[in-house]
Formats: sequence, C-alpha cells, structure tokens
Amino acid sequence: MTAFSAETRTWLQQAGWSENRCVDTSEYEKSLKLEGYPLDEVVLDFLKRFGGLRVVYPHYRVKNEKDEFYINPTVAAAHIYPERVEEYSERVSAPLCVIGEAFSYHMTVVMAPDGKVYAGYDDTLIHVGDSGTDAIEALCSGRDMPEVP
Repeated sequence: MTAFSAETRTWLQQAGWSENRCVDTSEYEKSLKLEGYPLDEVVLDFLKRFGGLRVVYPHYRVKNEKDEFYINPTVAAAHIYPERVEEYSERVSAPLCVIGEAFSYHMTVVMAPDGKVYAGYDDTLIHVGDSGTDAIEALCSGRDMPEVP
C-alpha cells in the first residue's frame, strides 16, 4: 500500500487513481523512445501506476486557488527541447526521462533511474522528491523543494 496523506489520496482518487491502477504504457514508451529519452523499470512502473492522471489540489501559496500536475510524458516531451533535459541530466549526474508537467504546466517533470524526481523550467531545476510517490506527496502538500545548483 502506498503511503500518501489522506488529502493526497483524496485528490489522486478524484483524478481516477486507485491502489491497483495499471495502465498501458506502450504509447508513452513509443513517444519517449522517439525523443531519445532513457526508459527504465522505475520510470515504467511509475507510469503504469500514475500515467494519464491530471491531479488538481489546493495551491500551496495562493489561498482559494488550485494547482495541478499531469503525468503524461507524451504531452510533456512535446513542450520541452531534449537538449534542455540533457542539461538537467548533467546537473544531477543522471539520465532523466520526462514523465509529466507540474505547477499548472509551467515546469517539466523528469525522473532519474533511481526514482528521484525533478521539475525544470528554463534554467531553474528543483528536486521534487526521492521517488515518484514522494514527489506526488510533495506537490500535493506544498512541501519546500530545494533548487538544484
């Protein structure tokens, strides 16, 4: 069982998630391979469980506003140059694969083979979480996310 807070679990369930969710990732795999992104079991497992979800939750800074993230690497990869992701990979010393978008689609979300999740926009790169589930919890809870130098 995944350890999400009650609030995060509610927002995930409203988006269509369940503990036993498993989606077909073949379209994601195809588009990511075409773009040259590295695919590994950690990324594929995350996409099987959370791919296609658009999660809406309260904005962590602006009262009465909503924020959202979308786990769809096909859409997200179309919104960023692979060279930018390569720059992010160099900064974290690990190959990164696009998995979605966050902060109302302003940042591209990427995952490393060890499961760590980052979000980037232009030269800004933040560490969102140490795993996919940790990143989801961080996004939904508004936890501070350190910037990667």
